[in-house]
Amino acid sequence: MRGLLGRRRPPPPLPLFPTAKRATQPAVSRILAKINRFLPASRLLLLLLLLAVLSLISPVFFHFRLRRFHRMREIKCGWIANPPMVCAHGGDSTNAFPNSMEAFQMALDSRVDCIEVDVSRSSDGVLFALHDR
Repeated sequence: MRGLLGRRRPPPPLPLFPTAKRATQPAVSRILAKINRFLPASRLLLLLLLLAVLSLISPVFFHFRLRRFHRMREIKCGWIANPPMVCAHGGDSTNAFPNSMEAFQMALDSRVDCIEVDVSRSSDGVLFALHDR
């Protein structure tokens, strides 16, 4: 090979030890050496980098914790979004006599979904509300 001025370049120096006898670096120390290349040399910058990482851990942890809490609440309290029907048997019998018009009206004022009425038929064929069974 010729250099810029036409002189031959000297060959590269030979290694002191042949490659077969050269001690290989452990894999862990090679990985640490690669990581150290990207880390800042200053202790202040290293401290700032550590604080930045630590400040991000807490919000990320609580974000996933809150998502899990909402999922568990939906599973346990799913009926709140789709509540069951409220049916008043005989109307509102706490403030009026059961199966009376007042009990039916109070149940409707309480915004129940349905009123269950026990209907019986008299011997002459007239229907009336009576809870006898």
